[in-house]
Amino acid sequence: MLEQILRWKVPLIIVLVVVMVGTIHYTSTSRLTVSLLEGIGRDILVPFQWVFSRVQRFVLNQTDKIQTLRTLKERNAELEELVQSLQAEVFELRNYKRENEWLREALDFKNEREHDLLVAEVIGRSPSNWESTIILNKGMAHGVEKGMAVVTNDGVVGTVINVSRYSCTVLLIIDAQSATGGLVQATGDLVLVEGGQADRETLMARPLSRDTVVEVGDIIVTSGLSTVYPKNLPVGEVVAVEPRDYNLSFSAVVRPFVDFARLEYVLIVLPQEQRGEAA
Repeated sequence: MLEQILRWKVPLIIVLVVVMVGTIHYTSTSRLTVSLLEGIGRDILVPFQWVFSRVQRFVLNQTDKIQTLRTLKERNAELEELVQSLQAEVFELRNYKRENEWLREALDFKNEREHDLLVAEVIGRSPSNWESTIILNKGMAHGVEKGMAVVTNDGVVGTVINVSRYSCTVLLIIDAQSATGGLVQATGDLVLVEGGQADRETLMARPLSRDTVVEVGDIIVTSGLSTVYPKNLPVGEVVAVEPRDYNLSFSAVVRPFVDFARLEYVLIVLPQEQRGEAA
């Protein structure tokens, strides 16, 4: 039996090859009709082809959506980083603009004064509620000494009370320990300007003569009689006058021209002999 099968093996293989080649040739040519078996096989495969096509389209769509979402996330991250960078640049440019404007005004202010002025930056403030002081980034190495006046383009700030090599502490005129000689700009009458008011935002001007007249709206400037402040530096504006002692005396409430809460840069008044160092 085995010998018979082996004997017909080669002829069978040849017949199968001929049939396959003929079938391929027959089905590969263009025909207007299909055979019955081809039609049955195609109809059987239609549902599977439909499902496969739908699954293929769904997978391709989801893949495209995932790729698009990933691209959008990457783009969004890049845009957020760019926005943050631009915001930082805008903030920095605004700071430079504000500093340049302040320094330009300070230069004009310096040109109007006989004394030399040293620009200093505020680097600290007193944490105490009982003392109003600021710390500047200039000290003995820059020619700063105790007792020097500190001002801005707007007006008087305070007095240097202690100095280290590269910094100094300034007692603000609104502090209770501060007392400054002033005068009423309109009349030239002398007053004593004191700090330490309850609101910590105003000063009190007391007359040094019974004939002194102060009215709301008057401008108070430094008298120049002390060794600290040069003459005619603006101090503030009178916003109220309070009678005292049966109207025989009075106190004037003065609002300083300087905004002490927003101090960033100030000018230290140097003695005449330090003119070369200030430059």
